[in-house]
Amino acid sequence: MALAIVNVVLLLIMFFLATNALWNQSAPTEIRLSQTRALPISQLPTPMLQIDLDDKMSLDGDPFPEAELGVRLAELDRVYLLMDRTAPGRQLTSLLADPVFQDIEVVLVTIRQRDTQSAMP
Repeated sequence: MALAIVNVVLLLIMFFLATNALWNQSAPTEIRLSQTRALPISQLPTPMLQIDLDDKMSLDGDPFPEAELGVRLAELDRVYLLMDRTAPGRQLTSLLADPVFQDIEVVLVTIRQRDTQSAMP
């Protein structure tokens, strides 16, 4: 009896996975990402780790090489992370996989530029 229940559950999981894949193909994929623009460092929370598309890093506006990341973040409990909106997600996940971030709370920061042409719901 238990084996039959497990089989039914597995079949339902496979069914939902398959129908979800079919459903998402026809779903609209247009996403409006927030716009990142340069702001004075004084208006951003601190400590702010900024990462460009070229993997150039700066902490509170002070640029540093990637090799110094562990030294720069060693004494911090929390860091605010600002990345370019067009950065690939792989860049973020590979960065956060670094052991440096194991004991640090990372808060992702986006900067939204208000669009006066259209209202967001």
